[in-house]
Amino acid sequence: MAGVTDIGAGQTYSTPIGLLYIFNLIVGTGALALPKAFQTAGFVLSTALLCISAFVSYICATFLVEGMSIANALMCKNGKSKKFQSENCNGTDENGESSTSRNEMFSYNIVEKVEVSEMSNMISNRFGVFFCYLSLTVYLFGDLAIYSTTVPKSIMNVICGSVNSTISVDSPCHEKWPTFLTRFNVYRICVLLFIAFCIPMVIIGITKTKYIQLSTSISRWTAFSLMVVLASIQLMKEGPKGNPPAIDWSNFGNLFGVSVYSFMCHHSIPSLITPMKDKSKIYRNLFVIYLIVLGFYVTLATTGAFAFEHAQDIYTLNFLHDHNTSIIYNIIDYFLALFPVFTLTTNYPIVAITLINNLKVLSKMVASQTTSSVNDDIETERLLSDSDNEDSENEDRNHGNGTAVRSGRSNEVFVKYFIPTVAIALPTLLSLSTENVLLLACITGSYPGVGVQFIIPCLVVIGARAFAKKELSQDVKNKFASPFQHSVWPYVVFGWTLFALINVTINLSNRIL
Repeated sequence: MAGVTDIGAGQTYSTPIGLLYIFNLIVGTGALALPKAFQTAGFVLSTALLCISAFVSYICATFLVEGMSIANALMCKNGKSKKFQSENCNGTDENGESSTSRNEMFSYNIVEKVEVSEMSNMISNRFGVFFCYLSLTVYLFGDLAIYSTTVPKSIMNVICGSVNSTISVDSPCHEKWPTFLTRFNVYRICVLLFIAFCIPMVIIGITKTKYIQLSTSISRWTAFSLMVVLASIQLMKEGPKGNPPAIDWSNFGNLFGVSVYSFMCHHSIPSLITPMKDKSKIYRNLFVIYLIVLGFYVTLATTGAFAFEHAQDIYTLNFLHDHNTSIIYNIIDYFLALFPVFTLTTNYPIVAITLINNLKVLSKMVASQTTSSVNDDIETERLLSDSDNEDSENEDRNHGNGTAVRSGRSNEVFVKYFIPTVAIALPTLLSLSTENVLLLACITGSYPGVGVQFIIPCLVVIGARAFAKKELSQDVKNKFASPFQHSVWPYVVFGWTLFALINVTINLSNRIL
C-alpha cells in the first residue's frame, strides 16, 4: 500500500497510465516487511499465502468495480450525475453501442467517481455505512502508526550504526554517548522530531503533486530494483545465509497481516479507474497487474529471506553498513536505508488529512445516532479526499438561543482542535511504545485491513446486486459485472477471512500469553 491516491477532478488518462497508477499504489512500503515474514513463516507457506491473498484481493477489486458501475447506473437513472451525456443515459455506451431500451434511461458506464463510502451509503444499511467509515478510519490510524515508526527507525539505524539483530534496543547508540541515549531512546527522539516536522504540512493541507508523485515513484522503483539485484548478487557470490523453514504456522499471523497490507489498494480504486478512458478490458488488465505484483513480491521476499541471515522488518536496513567499502556501495546503502524516509514523509500529511476528514464524518454519524437525527450530508462526504473542503465554522442560526451558541462553539472546538489532535497523537503514542514495524503491519493488515480489503467490497457487491435487481432492468446487461458472479463468491471471501482472523488471533494470543 503506497498511500492514499486521488486524481484531480475532470482529469482523464490512457489505460496504460491508469494501470501504472494502480501498480504503483499496490506496491508500497508494505513490501519492505515481506522478506522477514517469509523468513519466519517459511517460504512454502509464505508463497502459498501470498498467492491466495493476491487472488482474494483481485476478487474484491472486481466487486468494487461492479459496485461502481451499478452506482453510476443509479445516478444516471435518477438524474444525479452531471457527467453523463444524454447519449450515455439514453441507450448509448461509451463505444457508441446501444445499451438500454427506450424505457430504461440509464447506463452502467463508469464516468462518475463514486467512492467506497458513497457506494456503501447508496446501497447498504446504516450499519454497513458506519462499518465502512470505521474500518477505513482504524486502518488509517494503523497506517499512520506504521509511517511514524518506519521513518524514525530508519533514521535511528543510520545514526546508531549496526543493525545486527543481536544488538538490543536498550544498547547504547554509541559507546561515547551518554548512557541514557540508548538506541530506543534515540528512536523515540526521532519519532518526536518526525511528527514535529510533519505537523505543519498537515496544518497547511499539503497534497501530493504530480511532481512529488513522479519523484517518489522513481525512487521507489529504483530502491526495489536495487534490493532485488543486490540480494541476488549476494546469493550468487556467497550462497544463502538465511535458512527459512518450509512452513512455520506459528508465524501465520505476521505473514497474513503483511500480505493483506501489501495488496491494499481498494480504498483508491474509484479514484484510479474512473478517469481511465478505456475500461472495456479492466478485469483482464487488473488480473495482469496482480500477477506482475505477485511475481515481484515473491522475488523480493525470497531473495531477501535467503540472502540474509536475519531479514529486518524494514528490509532496506539489511543493506546498511554492508561489508563493501566502495563509494558506490556506500551511496547505494544509504539511499536504500533512507528510502522510506523520503517516500513516507511525503505520504504522511496526505494520510493524516484523510484520517482527520474521516473522523469528522464518523463523529457526525455518531452524533446523529445519539440525537436520533439523520445527517443528510453524509451521502456527499468524500471519505478519501486528499484535502479538507469542509467548513469547520458552525454558524449560529439562532442568535437568540444562548445554549445553541455555546453548543456550536463547543462543537467547533471539538472539530477544529480535538479531532486533529487525536488523529496525530494516537499513532504517535503507538510508535513511541514500539519500533516493531512487522507487528504494526500485522495488526493493521489483519483487522482493519481485512475490513477494508475483503469485507467492505463483499458487502458493497451484495447490496449493489440486490439494489440493481430491485431498481434496474434486468434486460440491460452490465458489462462491468464481476467475473465472479455466483452468489457464493462473497461468502467464500467471508469464510477465508474468518479462517485467517481466527489463526491470526490465536498466534497473537500465544505470543502475549
